[in-house]
Amino acid sequence: MKKIFIVDDDDIERTALKEILQAEPDWQITEAVDGQQALDLLCDGLRPHLSLFDLRMPKIDGMELLQRVRRDPALKQLHVAISSATRDRDTVIALSKLGINGYLLKPYVADKVLAILRQIIAALPVSAEPIVATRNLLHKTILMVENDVLERTALTAIIKQEAGWDIVEATSGINALEQLRDGLRPDLCLIDLRMPQMDGLSLLEQIRGDGALQKLRVAIMSGEQDRTKIISLSKLGISDYLLKPANPAKLRAALRAAAGLPPATDSASTSSAPAAPPTAVNAG
Repeated sequence: MKKIFIVDDDDIERTALKEILQAEPDWQITEAVDGQQALDLLCDGLRPHLSLFDLRMPKIDGMELLQRVRRDPALKQLHVAISSATRDRDTVIALSKLGINGYLLKPYVADKVLAILRQIIAALPVSAEPIVATRNLLHKTILMVENDVLERTALTAIIKQEAGWDIVEATSGINALEQLRDGLRPDLCLIDLRMPQMDGLSLLEQIRGDGALQKLRVAIMSGEQDRTKIISLSKLGISDYLLKPANPAKLRAALRAAAGLPPATDSASTSSAPAAPPTAVNAG
């Protein structure tokens, strides 16, 4: 059984391609309606034998999706063919440099599509299996968004006391948003409230306004104790509001909650309950 991943925002084009591929009963088809959904599925562990990316799509087009795939160590070996109506030589050359395995012209001609795809599939090693995700599923990932290097160092020291966490750093809200839109899906985002260019509130609003990111778990860190601001952040669905300087017990409690673990017995009196309002967690 070979797994084929079709990424195209046009329902009619996707249906037409699926009907053509039905000529091969051993090809199992998975679909995505745009580049963002495709990236989410790939980052979540989907590993097809061959991906078919439409060139023109909203949010993330085929060229950008291919570029992101090639930059990701866990995805860069994916076999990808592009589908498009364009015959622009420069575009085809640019795609070729990104290592595409084929180019399907629209409107589709069934015999030509099958010939190209059969050739690609036949060229795969006999024992080829979808590329295995490299992420250690026993580990959790925290995205630490903090522009102050001393604060990042202090937070890193605390986080490392809680086993099983991989730390990804971002030095600004813009840098964090770029990493998230490139496919990073942390188990917890720990975001400083005050940062240049894009502060923590603006980053949180961007996350909650993005369908692919809006369910991410977010904890805010700040030296501010303004109850009105804390309530406004709570309405945006934060899990914790941690006061600076960081309280090690409370930060470790937030990590354990994000990992789905019960509070540590030695910090039970200071840990935060996920269901409690952030103001009740760390305001006192």
